[in-house]
Amino acid sequence: MKKCGLALIALLSICPLMAQNAAPKAPSAAAEIFLVGSEHNMHFEERYHYSLIDLQAQVRSVHPDVVCGEITPEAYNGPMEGNFPPEVAMLAEMAPGWGMRFIPADWRVSFAWQDRATRQLSQDKKKSAELDAEENKDKAYYDGFSGVSLYDSTSGSAEFLAMADHKFEEVAGENTVADIAYGAWHERNRKIVENCLTEAGPARRIVFVFGSGHLPQLRRQLAARGLAAQIPARAFTPAGLGNLPPSVIARWQRNLKNLEGIADGTVAVSADNRAKVKDTNRAPVLRSEIELYLARGKAR
Repeated sequence: MKKCGLALIALLSICPLMAQNAAPKAPSAAAEIFLVGSEHNMHFEERYHYSLIDLQAQVRSVHPDVVCGEITPEAYNGPMEGNFPPEVAMLAEMAPGWGMRFIPADWRVSFAWQDRATRQLSQDKKKSAELDAEENKDKAYYDGFSGVSLYDSTSGSAEFLAMADHKFEEVAGENTVADIAYGAWHERNRKIVENCLTEAGPARRIVFVFGSGHLPQLRRQLAARGLAAQIPARAFTPAGLGNLPPSVIARWQRNLKNLEGIADGTVAVSADNRAKVKDTNRAPVLRSEIELYLARGKAR
């Protein structure tokens, strides 16, 4: 009896841990889930016909309750926010005015771990060459764009999605050095889905807005939870670069100031985050994007 009692106590003691580690409760099966691919800095280039104004229109066209975006919860509204894609700050700033809730859903592996894997991968000449070939295919695909909108050629293209899937599933693989060098790609996308669904709760219409290369993996991770995801057809006519609200520009300016402060040591972050900022060197690009929209605002 004493042994049984101890066993029962032990079982009860691990129940909270089991609950914590259980899969998050997914939204209702009736929930509609959409995947909209973004193109980060390419939204600022006229020739791609997929501006930030167009991205806004695409997101709003599916009338979501929540928008899950490409930034980690710990970076959201903090010093590291500018190290994430520029459309994130725009969507976070504008979503409340559209009657939508923005959820920071990304996950990132430590810079130290990713950097170590990158250095290890460089020593594997055969695998490095295979991945370089895939990267060159991606570059050629973007460079060769001549369509109505880049959205059609990425999110809306079975060819592009198959290319992305091939690179990460068949060439890089899962739980490999290459996988970690790509930021623990499989675990990252699994956590993105988990973070989004956990925070979305009973939302009926959910949209993930992540780089278009994420879409095949996000769709796979959602399917593993019994959830179907739609990649909606283009719902906008390309409208050019347009103008953005002053609040978005101000948020970018704050993010730029933080990035510069992180790099020179005047803004306190962890050593790992400081290394990430120095490695990505996003500040000069963000500065040029801010200047582009400031100039457009003055020209109106």
